[in-house]
Amino acid sequence: MFNIPFNDTTNAFKAYRREVIAGCRPLISPHFNITVELPLKAIVRGYSWTSIPVTWRSRQTGKPKLKIKEMGSRYLFSSLHVWLEKHLTRGDYRRR
Repeated sequence: MFNIPFNDTTNAFKAYRREVIAGCRPLISPHFNITVELPLKAIVRGYSWTSIPVTWRSRQTGKPKLKIKEMGSRYLFSSLHVWLEKHLTRGDYRRR
């Protein structure tokens, strides 16, 4: 959808400068889908970014709390919202 070389927008292990978060407002995600909305808005709005590889190991005990049936629609909504912003606002939100 966004043609970016970023393979995991749902990963919550990210760091942002304060100006980037302020420049991505208004944020519409009230749940964990903020992990999708924030990086996509930062990229669409013209902020620079980099990706540092992280190695993950499988969970040893316990069960994951992510419910894909519940969160999948929220992730999709956040992605579509940012995609519409990118294509319909004609760059009004782009960083100057």
